[in-house]
Amino acid sequence: MKKLSRSRFLVGLVITLLTLSMGTAAMARQDQGAAAGEEKEKSAPAAQSAQPAKPVPATTSSRPPTRGRFVGDHWTPYEPPSAESFPQGSTVHVIVPHDTLWDLAGKYLENPYLWPQIWDVNQYVSDSHWIYPGDPLLIPGKPTVIGEKGPEPPIEVLEPTAGAVPAAPPEEQPAAQEPPAGVTLAPAGPVLSPVADEVDVYCSNYITDSFEEPALEIREREDGSRTILGTGDIVFLNQGMGGQLNAGDEFTVVIDEGIVPHPIFAKENVGTSVRMLGRVKVIALQERSATAEIVEACDGIEIGAKLIPFEEIPVPLTTPVSFRRYGVEMQTENAGYIVDVMPDKLNIGAGDIVNVDLGADNGLQPGDVLTIFREWGGTIMFDSTDSYIDNQQARAEMRRTEGDLDPGDYAQTILGQVVILRTQPKTSTAKVVVSAREINLGDRVGK
Repeated sequence: MKKLSRSRFLVGLVITLLTLSMGTAAMARQDQGAAAGEEKEKSAPAAQSAQPAKPVPATTSSRPPTRGRFVGDHWTPYEPPSAESFPQGSTVHVIVPHDTLWDLAGKYLENPYLWPQIWDVNQYVSDSHWIYPGDPLLIPGKPTVIGEKGPEPPIEVLEPTAGAVPAAPPEEQPAAQEPPAGVTLAPAGPVLSPVADEVDVYCSNYITDSFEEPALEIREREDGSRTILGTGDIVFLNQGMGGQLNAGDEFTVVIDEGIVPHPIFAKENVGTSVRMLGRVKVIALQERSATAEIVEACDGIEIGAKLIPFEEIPVPLTTPVSFRRYGVEMQTENAGYIVDVMPDKLNIGAGDIVNVDLGADNGLQPGDVLTIFREWGGTIMFDSTDSYIDNQQARAEMRRTEGDLDPGDYAQTILGQVVILRTQPKTSTAKVVVSAREINLGDRVGK
């Protein structure tokens, strides 16, 4: 009996202490809420400094990847597994814009400091600073945290005696505080985004110094009634096992479009235009031939089309670049020209694929943004018909090379912007992303 009375006394003492502690905390919260704005501002830094700093991975100086590819319907620099490949019953989260591992740990594991556990079970994410919308994440189960002393023993619940006053229920705990403002897993910096899609990079043309016609070609088609071939058609190649082909090999279908003359300097040739028409994949081998499937067709493919080994072309990433039409003076010494457009058209606008006579030898690389400009503005009188194309830029450039005009006679006209998609040594394929006015062959491009 004495032992039981003593236990009741201890329980009552604990309840009393808890009640006094919660009452004191409630009074403190009321005092803080009634404080003046100036006192609140003074106390904010102290409260913030009391919180532990949010952990970030050791690679805080990492930079986002600049090359990737499209997986399904989204861009990613990783090789994520499909959501269906995870074990049945697993919790899978498909990343959406603004997700971070910190926030996802807070949502699923109820503790944002457990974000490394999500990173650990998703090994394909090579840098925890950078996760990409559309990629799936496997969410681990909530961990069971056990202290150094082991699990706590069960607490014996004593039945209240008759007439005892029940203890007041504990006050509702405040919601978990959000991480301090401005603290994120990903370092602050410019947002990179793809500037093109697979059609732009795999269904365009490029200009090379010379093009040696390959020996491998589409020799015949399975369906003899079809003259123009497309995606899904089965074709036969003119080489087989003896040509060292293997099942699964992929080739790009190309066509030689011929010499590209310079639109301004008519006596100069830029190079040979090679246009990509699609892609085929070898599915079976014979001794002297191979069976292949057209897995992608950008345009109609015909018998005799040439094949070169398929080369993966990463979609370049870049940051938005400001565009100004007036008060900008472009340097012309290292500027180039728009020398070709696909398909052939008189006026060029946003979304069109063009070729410029600047390349890797000029320091260009995929993702670079160039400004399109016209060296001379206003009305230019020129009555010669020797120019390759009949537009203002060509006339003005011909006049300049003949010495009739001096730099500065007219203001430059800023026309738009292009982004470099792929480079050759002396030329580049680019996409027009801004078009403030009509753009023509012969207009200039520069940084």
